[in-house]
Amino acid sequence: MKRLALALVAMLGAAAHAQAGDGLSGTYRPAGDGNDAFPADAELVVRAEGRGWLAMFRGEGLALLPLDRLEQAGLFPDVDPQARLQCAYSRAFLLCRVSPGTEFPQQNFRSTTGYFTALSDERIFEMRRID
Repeated sequence: MKRLALALVAMLGAAAHAQAGDGLSGTYRPAGDGNDAFPADAELVVRAEGRGWLAMFRGEGLALLPLDRLEQAGLFPDVDPQARLQCAYSRAFLLCRVSPGTEFPQQNFRSTTGYFTALSDERIFEMRRID
């Protein structure tokens, strides 16, 4: 019984660590110029859930699912694999993490914070993770 309890605690700890280190969970705000698509008090909250994430924006929730490397390469073909691009998608937008300073030549975009959203109309917005 004691072994079972220890195994359960270890599994729960590993799951919590995996979610905390998933790279996309966090709270985000628009960063820099050109973020006129977002209200000044806009905040995006993303939490790991199931095989993806739940994104909350102004009380509305949207499921985000991970893109695999081939899908990411199709969207951003000029991004070097060493940039560690990680993206998740919903029906309305992408949320991505990348090494700060990564250039996206086809999109005429450079990520300074390492986080950005891309909307369905192909606009890209720099985001800042605040937690």
